[in-house]
Amino acid sequence: MANSTFSGPVRSENGFKDITKNSSTGAITSTMTLSTYEATITVADGATTGKESAIGIPDNFIPMGVTIAVTTASSNAVNLNDIGTDADTDGFVDGISAAVNSTGFKGFFPCNGVLGMSGGTTTAATATADEVEIVLSGDPGGDTVIVLKFFGISSTSDAS
Repeated sequence: MANSTFSGPVRSENGFKDITKNSSTGAITSTMTLSTYEATITVADGATTGKESAIGIPDNFIPMGVTIAVTTASSNAVNLNDIGTDADTDGFVDGISAAVNSTGFKGFFPCNGVLGMSGGTTTAATATADEVEIVLSGDPGGDTVIVLKFFGISSTSDAS
């Protein structure tokens, strides 16, 4: 694609990639990709945590932020406090207070945990794929369903 000017949104079905071209061979290598990842998690009545049923968040994915939407509200007045993995339940988002006792969009939150872009460490650059896990402030009083949409950067872990 040549240099172009657009008047509408730029859209892609397969993400946006930063590439390099080898000056001698012409080979194209993808270096980084703007990516999204969606997880739907249920916190059961009587529990305070919930996680995906299978490994979901990909390896070498560095989340920058996450949108939160509640599709099935809790009966009790509880908050979503942390988002992370089995190994670190607040690794992506640490210490928010998003009410989950009503449905709808709850906001966009920066990934301030140690596995996120603003966590201040490089841990996420080589992170292993894992299930996303969330922590509520208390018993939701009924099955509660929360949809998380992560925005971040994917990269290979090699030097190519």
